[in-house]
Amino acid sequence: MILPTKHIKLSNCLLGVGGALLGCLNEKETVSSLWGKARALPEIKTFERFTLGLDFLYTLGAIDFKNGLLRKVKQ
Repeated sequence: MILPTKHIKLSNCLLGVGGALLGCLNEKETVSSLWGKARALPEIKTFERFTLGLDFLYTLGAIDFKNGLLRKVKQ
């Protein structure tokens, strides 16, 4: 479910969800405003997948949450 396989497409795994979320996160945003942008994407579909994608990106160190705002981590 995290990585694509022969039977799981990129758009159905957390790596694809995370990529879609990073594409929507251009500047610092609240979780609610990011949800408003991302909810229409075919990779996201549900709030559960949205939160799993955010958890995945946070665990990887790709995003940070500070003072109520999400932001991409520059590396």
